[in-house]
Amino acid sequence: MKQYEFIISNKKFSINNENDLEVLFKIFSWNSKTSSVIHWNILMEVDSDLEKIITSYRWLLNCLKYLNEKNSFLFLVKLWDVLINLISNSKELAEIISRIPEESNKIKLLSILRLKWLTKILYDAKDLWNIFEWLYWKSQRDFINLLWKDIIKKLFFSTNEIIMTLHYLTDENKDYLMDILWLDGVKAKVKTSKDFLVMFKWLTIKKSKILLKKFTKSEILDMFKTEDDFYKFLLRLPRDKEKIFLEFLQK
Repeated sequence: MKQYEFIISNKKFSINNENDLEVLFKIFSWNSKTSSVIHWNILMEVDSDLEKIITSYRWLLNCLKYLNEKNSFLFLVKLWDVLINLISNSKELAEIISRIPEESNKIKLLSILRLKWLTKILYDAKDLWNIFEWLYWKSQRDFINLLWKDIIKKLFFSTNEIIMTLHYLTDENKDYLMDILWLDGVKAKVKTSKDFLVMFKWLTIKKSKILLKKFTKSEILDMFKTEDDFYKFLLRLPRDKEKIFLEFLQK
């Protein structure tokens, strides 16, 4: 591998491997302004050969922790073509995203990964949770839009998985995801009063009303084995949802 030599503050440094690169980043991390310039110059000097220097996820993460926002993204840009070999699952990807403060840069990273690889690490709803945990507002919707609708639908097997995903989303993005999943599809996953409770309780008011209309009164009442089960169900509803639910049954 090519050896890189640098003269920084009148001292000579060299890079032969990923360990050397991490050490160099670490050494010059004492001052945010000065470090930013030095780190940027190192990255520009190494340039495309960075793909040969960084050979594992461990070293990718080790180097990132010393870089600021601008240089973190530059670092990742120079690794685009090999990220597929460095990041093997959604937890590792989430860790990388968590180190990128700028929402637009998170989406840029995910956008470039999608065509080659992103969908290959999404095996179930937990993989979505890992990524959604570090996305906010518009970037949540942008990430949803990166994925094919059919892929999103295949990730959910139960009502609990849907609810855990909605936990990370804004109300607007909750509704957006539910439009993709279709409430008819959600209804098919509701087998018990517990399933119905988690969906009805945690959906937005707008979607709760629509879901409720997908059922007949008898379908809902048949979910409860006893009156005690029914009253326990009501006690677990917030006041606004309880009112909607009882009004529906009284019609």
